[in-house]
Amino acid sequence: MTSPGAVMSVAEGEAARLLFVASEGETRQVLERLRGAALACSVERVGTPEALKAALERPWDVVVCGAELAGLGFQQVAPLLREKAPGLGLLVLTPRWDEAELGEALKAGAHGYLELGRLAQVVLEIQREVRRAVECRQLRRSAEERLRGSEFLASLNHDIRSPLNGIIGYCDLLSLEEGSRLSPNGQRDLGMVKKSAQSLLSLINDVLELVRLQAGRTEVVEELVNFRALTEECTDTVRENLDGKALEVSTELTEQVHLVRTDELKLRQVLLHLLSHAATVTESGKVSLTACAEGQDALFSVEDMGGGVSEDPLALLDMQGRKAGAGTLGLMLARELTRVLGGSLSARSTLGRGTTFTVRLPCLVEDL
Repeated sequence: MTSPGAVMSVAEGEAARLLFVASEGETRQVLERLRGAALACSVERVGTPEALKAALERPWDVVVCGAELAGLGFQQVAPLLREKAPGLGLLVLTPRWDEAELGEALKAGAHGYLELGRLAQVVLEIQREVRRAVECRQLRRSAEERLRGSEFLASLNHDIRSPLNGIIGYCDLLSLEEGSRLSPNGQRDLGMVKKSAQSLLSLINDVLELVRLQAGRTEVVEELVNFRALTEECTDTVRENLDGKALEVSTELTEQVHLVRTDELKLRQVLLHLLSHAATVTESGKVSLTACAEGQDALFSVEDMGGGVSEDPLALLDMQGRKAGAGTLGLMLARELTRVLGGSLSARSTLGRGTTFTVRLPCLVEDL
């Protein structure tokens, strides 16, 4: 028994799927009111236990159970829902309000107990249940899409990284065995091949790391970290990759920020991504890393002397989204890693004068 219902959509591309376990009269009354409400829906009515069991093999947003079908009231419908569609919303219609029946309906798992004579309230409850179901469906769909993307990229992990590691390895082998025979141009070209492979490998590693972070597939291992030693290591790494730029990389740490309790590997990644981005956008001048304490929070700031922007850099990051390049990917990773560490990343920028990114982490430990 199928009755089409048609009115406006709950969300783009979404339509309410309503299953009525009710008489034709009860179903007709509700549908007449639904046609005047803002809800696009497809409706099916069943009148026997067999038809209900068959219908529950398909997805629904809400089940509306009437009171006029003998042997198929909410006491019989609820157990079937728990068995075949746990979590599916059940609304019970009644010709008159009864406190005892209300208690029984709620005990059976009904989401609502509604008088058929108050059709406006019935429609509102159906809309509420449909919205809840649609939101849950969209969340599941998003989670499934993220999982599929994560699994796809993870499956490419070995297939992509292994050849790149092979290229890098063969470049080293060729340089070791044949380097003296190569012309200066040949040595330069071999070096460019290796550097390009390393850059691509680093980009792929960043993409895979971002996918893991967004999918919640990462663990935080807290440990006592010597922040001074960590910053020296990070700034030394950035200095080694300046490609001949006349750029100063400096650090300024207060005495309070000496020991921090956090995940050292993830904090190192945050600092390296921010420092590398700052060095990339600054052609000459200075990149500085400063740290200070604010209560039990440690604040780490990376300032560049690049071109800056007139808007919030992090808001631009969200707007660019999938168009992001390698530099933007590093900032996205820094923000996700900071979030995983329980902190926050903020930014301020002045057009023509540069940008400052600030990490706040609740990880300060007093000097020992």
